[in-house]
Amino acid sequence: MGCLKSIIRKIIFIALLIAFFFFGGLDFVLTKYNEFTCPPREELLEKSKDFGDFSAVSSDYRLTRSLNIAGYRKFNSQYLPTGQKITILDLKDKKIITPEDFTTRAIDAKINDALDFTKDSVITFENLEITGRGTIYAKGKNIPYVNFKADIKNVPFKTVEGMLGAYTSANVSKAKKDKPAPQSVKVVLSMRECKKYNQQISTNYLQAVKF
Repeated sequence: MGCLKSIIRKIIFIALLIAFFFFGGLDFVLTKYNEFTCPPREELLEKSKDFGDFSAVSSDYRLTRSLNIAGYRKFNSQYLPTGQKITILDLKDKKIITPEDFTTRAIDAKINDALDFTKDSVITFENLEITGRGTIYAKGKNIPYVNFKADIKNVPFKTVEGMLGAYTSANVSKAKKDKPAPQSVKVVLSMRECKKYNQQISTNYLQAVKF
């Protein structure tokens, strides 16, 4: 009897699954997802003002937003001609890294944890090496950063290059009457496969943002 119930449940599940796809369920879900991640540019600029003013960013960069997972907000961009992605993550009150870590070189000891926390994918890195340091002079904000190179663990001969930077900005959307807007650290991460990463793409993007 138990076996028969199990078979009936499987048949019902398969029937529901077929109906879901047949009646456009997948298209509906994808449409809603795209509406959330790629709303009209004006709406997106308003929602992202805690990260900065992105209105002057070139249309070569597609701006999108991420799902708010575990309370952390992300703002994503992609440089369309090459596909290079740039992610900005709001750390809220978590002190994983700060802009000061880049000047004291404390970032050297923290970069592994910072990358594990900020990257979107489930890949892990090994043999991570800091290959350069610098500061991007943006509109109203100096953003210190490091360039890095790393092997992808368990994937032979696969390496990535990129940049990791940080800045502090006011979360104006959370401001209360007669109180200053709370500040939080924002982390900038951009990376691609080895030799395909272009630092100038990240620099041009951040220099167009008004902080």
